[in-house]
Amino acid sequence: MNKQDPLYTLHQDIEIPKIVQQKAQEAFDQIYFTEESKTNCRKTISVSNRRSKNNFKFFRRKIMAAAAATVFTFTTIGVAAAYFNWSTSLSEILHTTKEQRTQLESNHMASFVNQSCTDQGITVTAMQCITDNYYTHIAFKVEGFEVPDGVQPDFEDIDITVGDTKEFNMNASFYDGLIQGEDGSAVYADKEKAASEEKVVSCYVMDDGSMEYQITLANTKEKGYFINQPIHVVLKNLGTVSKTVYTNEIDGTWTFDWNLEGSEEVVQYTINVPLGDTGATVVNAEISPISIQAELQFPMQLETETYINENGQETAVSFYAEPPELTGVKMKDGTLYPFIYLGPGTEGYQSEDSDLYQISFAVDRILDIDQIESLLFLNPDSQDSSAPEDKFFEVPLESSAVDSNS
Repeated sequence: MNKQDPLYTLHQDIEIPKIVQQKAQEAFDQIYFTEESKTNCRKTISVSNRRSKNNFKFFRRKIMAAAAATVFTFTTIGVAAAYFNWSTSLSEILHTTKEQRTQLESNHMASFVNQSCTDQGITVTAMQCITDNYYTHIAFKVEGFEVPDGVQPDFEDIDITVGDTKEFNMNASFYDGLIQGEDGSAVYADKEKAASEEKVVSCYVMDDGSMEYQITLANTKEKGYFINQPIHVVLKNLGTVSKTVYTNEIDGTWTFDWNLEGSEEVVQYTINVPLGDTGATVVNAEISPISIQAELQFPMQLETETYINENGQETAVSFYAEPPELTGVKMKDGTLYPFIYLGPGTEGYQSEDSDLYQISFAVDRILDIDQIESLLFLNPDSQDSSAPEDKFFEVPLESSAVDSNS
């Protein structure tokens, strides 16, 4: 897209913070747009981060696009040993407690697949799903494939169909033992050592020699898209990735078919809270245990900046301003979760002639939706404050609930 296009910033990849840039050598970081999202001026955040102008540090997830359907032969499909314990990757990435796991199982948001496929001596087991109205997380266990320490494994190709469509965005990666800390930076899940921006060592292989592969699908345009739908997953070939270059090591195909379950549990809010003098007003919110959506009234504001082009000439670029960023929540007991973006997500205007700006993303922890007191939006004028609470606009929710467990 030409930089002179005033909607340029609504369609661009997000600038990647340092920690994600390090991890990006192990990923194919791209943005995928549907024709509908282009028409509606919505940008898809396929990388788990946001604009670095606010110095965010978001846990990186590798991005893949849904590929065209291809049929391959495979050796065996069967029922694996019982995997009715939660997957390590989902449990750690989502910071789950025993009580939360039990609750998600009881309302069918979390379900167990327990289906295996073996090819070329590699057994892949579809273990578990967590599904709400807009997102589904899927965990796979991979056994029989070995990689050296610090080397990123990867499938060469993924093909997924939900129902009879592929109308979703997707993140996919092998779990590397790193999760998002309270400040948004990468930390080791075992908490025995701290990750830093200078040196982050990925740990893909677990104690039993297996690895876990996690896929997250998102459709924020069609409520309930994933719930109770059949899903078809084909994983093809295994290899390693170095500096975004994939090297194939095993030709194989692992195929799975099952029915997603899921829960529609949400709390919805009608709000009328301005975000300081930014010109943005929060008007709606919808929160599930694994995702957040918010809608802002934010009239389009055309801005112009200058930059030096490749010829050394000063060039002007026009773009629409963005509202303060939704980053976290405050609980009723006073606990702040200021940076909970996991992704994938979308944000942008609903159309070129609309003043409604929508933000939606999967969160990095299980939320007790009845105990959320307020949403947290970054205050761009208070980032130098030493007090965490001063860095945010708080949007109270307690008195504005209009629908629960719809």
